Amino acid sequence: STTGLDLAYPAFTERVSTGIERLDAMLCGGYHRGSSVLITGAPGTAKTSLSSAFAEAAARRGERTLYVSFDEAPDQIVRNVASIGVELAPQVAGGALVLRSLRARAASPEAHVARIRALIREVQPQHLIIDPLSALNQHDTGPDAEGAALQILELAKSAGITVLSTSLLGKPVVGVGRF
Repeated sequence: STTGLDLAYPAFTERVSTGIERLDAMLCGGYHRGSSVLITGAPGTAKTSLSSAFAEAAARRGERTLYVSFDEAPDQIVRNVASIGVELAPQVAGGALVLRSLRARAASPEAHVARIRALIREVQPQHLIIDPLSALNQHDTGPDAEGAALQILELAKSAGITVLSTSLLGKPVVGVGRF
């Protein structure tokens, strides 16, 4: 018998491509399917580039991917990553990639969790990207923000969804632009 305190998630051995051949080689084939991956860094350190490469690769494989961006419109993301050779527009047009943007400060962390839950129910993704997960801290720096992130990750893990999230840290890197 299990309780609400027990952890019971699927543990996949299959790997999914990161979308970057050399990174896949370093990771023995990519990320584990169903895992939660966090990419952290200062502005301009390729977090969105890595996320977008993963989204493109997954969508090209025909795997539904939900990309939730905070404070950057979907058209901006598509335009910006096209400049580095990541083509999201065909994946969006084909329906395998769903891009949504939320305003970080427009709602509480709990409201964002509710919206992301609804998007997961609607889209039924195999992969979820949240860029950046740290946006949940913009509205509330207390335990509610941390709890919100954990709720999203727990929901995804229990459904076997691979999660790639970014977290904005520190100061901008001198001489490095941000999309």
